[in-house]
Amino acid sequence: MQATSSQLINSARFRILVFTLLIACLQFYTGHAGATSINVGLGASPNITSDHGASFTDIAGTALQGQTLSLDFFFLNGKFVRLFSATSNTFDILITLQTNGAGQVGFLDGTGYLFDQQGNPLDAPQMLGSASGNGSMAAGLLPLLAGGLQRPLDFFGVHFDLILPNNPSIAITSSDFGLLSDPGAPFGIGPGVPRDITTPDTGSSFTLLCLGSLGLMLVRMRLTRAS
Repeated sequence: MQATSSQLINSARFRILVFTLLIACLQFYTGHAGATSINVGLGASPNITSDHGASFTDIAGTALQGQTLSLDFFFLNGKFVRLFSATSNTFDILITLQTNGAGQVGFLDGTGYLFDQQGNPLDAPQMLGSASGNGSMAAGLLPLLAGGLQRPLDFFGVHFDLILPNNPSIAITSSDFGLLSDPGAPFGIGPGVPRDITTPDTGSSFTLLCLGSLGLMLVRMRLTRAS
């Protein structure tokens, strides 16, 4: 039985689709597998904090030649970061590269995403924010802004594809990895952290308010006695 022209067309379309998906998967796997692995220490756990930083030297000496650096940051000793419901929507994963240049040496570009314990992406790659000055460059990933991630959420590492500026006379001398959230809107470094924190910590503001109110009461009492 001979195939009709429509069957042949559908078969060809199916083969093209399968081939396209295969190429896309191979490109993703190759890019992720070919990334430079960088181990990051998160310190003691459990820890509830809004700020953590660590230095790394894995890309020191790299000249700025417009190339793309594919970097996988893995957290050491089975540690992970938990984003709570109370964690700021502007939670930022910041990469800062210091160079041997001065002033503005160019801007970083690229994308990044969080990954789970098996190295699987937790969301689609997102564009990075960028800043430059005093011989340094910074790129930030804000994974919660897009709204696609449900919290509480654990991630075990971060992937960056950093596009360096084209300035071959300048080279990277040192690098920093940072996790930043708003004060009172913390994240957790596990294991051992609470399952979730649902409300920001307003304890400091409440204490200041109480102290201010107490001061006003004392002033009024003194004025009343004086009269």
